[in-house]
Amino acid sequence: MRQDSSRNTNPRWLPLISSLILLAVCGFWLNACEGKPSGPPAEAVVVRVIDGDTLELVGGARVRLLGIDAPEMERDGVPADFLAHKAKAVLTGLTLRHKIDLEYDRLRYDHYGRLLAYLFLPNHTLVNAELVRQGLARVYLIAPNLGHREELLAAQREAIEARRGIWQKLLQQDEPYYLGNKNSLRLHRPKCPLAAKMARANQVRFTSLKEAYLQGYSPCRSCKP
Repeated sequence: MRQDSSRNTNPRWLPLISSLILLAVCGFWLNACEGKPSGPPAEAVVVRVIDGDTLELVGGARVRLLGIDAPEMERDGVPADFLAHKAKAVLTGLTLRHKIDLEYDRLRYDHYGRLLAYLFLPNHTLVNAELVRQGLARVYLIAPNLGHREELLAAQREAIEARRGIWQKLLQQDEPYYLGNKNSLRLHRPKCPLAAKMARANQVRFTSLKEAYLQGYSPCRSCKP
């Protein structure tokens, strides 16, 4: 009479068999997922330029250029800032329909969900710094994203000394002094409410607006020195 082979299975082997089956299933799913991108892209093609420091990639992801601030475009009846359209045009010429490399810092997204990145052209030009060098953006540092601080500041110093672009107007001083916050690197007018809240240990007094910008301070968005 033929024996039922299932009765001869040693119960001690069952855990091992179960583990092997589980490993096989996991391996299948890992192989199935292999090749799919994880996290933000290392390179991508630009499909739209929104303004002088923001653009859109294939797939819809928006990118805010790290470490800089370009003049604002017109919005809600408020006219565009000086050279805002030129900044957008230059960024368009550098990146639109081109493949760019993206480099990230410690924080990869802002509170709008945009990617925060340094952009590199195929010739290794740092786009962020190039806009600053041409006087079409200023350095705007926010910790902990300080990876290219020195390169950006060098570009800004060059633009300031040459009075390029926005620096034709931004060095017009209308206060006897300004207060910088060495923690946030923001520059305030003496009577700015935010300056009044600043810890004394963080205060830096500037009698020269130019010197504050040369050191990498950026204007407060409230009092706009």
